[in-house]
Amino acid sequence: KTLMMQGKSCGVENSGQAITLPINDAIFNNNNNNNRPKVPDFALRENDYVMGGQKIGGNAQSIVKGGWLHHTSFLWDFEEENMNYLTLPSKRPDYRGDRSHDAFLLKLHPFYNGHHSTFFDRIQDAAGAAFSDLDHVTAEEALHIVDTELGGLQHYFD
Repeated sequence: KTLMMQGKSCGVENSGQAITLPINDAIFNNNNNNNRPKVPDFALRENDYVMGGQKIGGNAQSIVKGGWLHHTSFLWDFEEENMNYLTLPSKRPDYRGDRSHDAFLLKLHPFYNGHHSTFFDRIQDAAGAAFSDLDHVTAEEALHIVDTELGGLQHYFD
């Protein structure tokens, strides 16, 4: 999921600093309804979203003059046997230490009974509560906004 925001969307001018998003208990820890198991404690560690110390999502941000983008890739599901092909990266977050992929990564789908719509509905609700002017757009529409309102992406490749 990606959020694109105008410079004053957080109530202040863009300071060029990293932005913390409203990913919190409303999404992760308030889920004892529908017989779902309690989700481990949620936190932002370095650039990752973690639950109980295990990575559930990686983040990237771009902060430009007219606004900012925040993108998260969540670990909904993966084939555990494919983790055998991955080696321990030389560059890794401090909190990972030397843990294997199996010990470091956590799938989200068991906490939501495999219903990704429940998870993403909670994210949209939390973001909508934090940011008053939130619109859902397609990837094509988002790229158009980046090109026309935020100065485009070409400067990253120049």
